Amino acid sequence: MRPVDRGPAIQAYAKYQDAKQDLVNRLGSYCSYCERRIATLLAVEHIQPKGLAQYAHLETEWTNFLLACVNCNSAKVDQPVELDQILLPDRDNTFAAFNYLETGQVEVRIGLNGNLPAMAASLLNLTALNRSEHPNWDPDVTFSALERLSQRVQAWEQAIEARADYDGGEAIPRRIASEAAGTGFFSIWMAAFDGVEEVRTALIEKFPNTAGDCFDPNTNSVSPRPGNGLGHCGKC
Repeated sequence: MRPVDRGPAIQAYAKYQDAKQDLVNRLGSYCSYCERRIATLLAVEHIQPKGLAQYAHLETEWTNFLLACVNCNSAKVDQPVELDQILLPDRDNTFAAFNYLETGQVEVRIGLNGNLPAMAASLLNLTALNRSEHPNWDPDVTFSALERLSQRVQAWEQAIEARADYDGGEAIPRRIASEAAGTGFFSIWMAAFDGVEEVRTALIEKFPNTAGDCFDPNTNSVSPRPGNGLGHCGKC
C-alpha cells in the first residue's frame, strides 16, 4: 500500500467535502487504500469516522482525511479506528507491510515484528481489500469490488509486460512510470520492478506525494517510517 505524505493543511474547511480537490492535488486521483486510480467518485475519507461521536470533532480536520473509493469507504463506514492499533498509509510505511500477489490478493508480509502483523491485518479487514462481497455493499458496489480485484490482476499483467519491455531495452523508466500512474496500483508496479532502482525511483517520483522517507536511495523500504508529527506514526 503506497505510503503518502499529505503535507500541511492548505486552509481550514467549513465542510469536509471542500477538501477533495486539495487532497487530489496532493495525492493524485487514487484510493489511498486499494490504490486504484479513480477519475470520478473518489470520496474524502475520514480515517477516524465522522459518524462516531468520539470522532465528530475531526469531521473537518485535514490530518483525518485521505481519499477512498466507494468500496474501501463503505467497508470502513463507522468502524472505530484506534490509531495505535492499525497501520495507516499517512503514518506508517505500509509499503513494507504487504505483499501483492499476481492473483490479485494482498497478503500481510511474513516477518513483520511484534504486533505489526495484527495491525496490518486490521487494515486489510477494515477496507475489505480482499473481499468481493460485504454487508455494506449494494449490487453496484459489489460489482465495483469485483472490478477492484480483477483490476489488480490486470495491473500485474500490464506491469509484467512493461518489465519485459524494459529488460529488452524497449522502455525507459519515465514512460513506465507514466503508464503506471495512468492505471494506479503503485505497489504492484513497484513489486514488478523489484531490484530495478531507476524504474522504482521514477515510480516514487511520479505518484504524487509518495512518502519518500519510506525508501532509501536504492528504493528499499525504510521501516519503521521516520516520525512525521502525526499521532501514533512510525509503527512500521
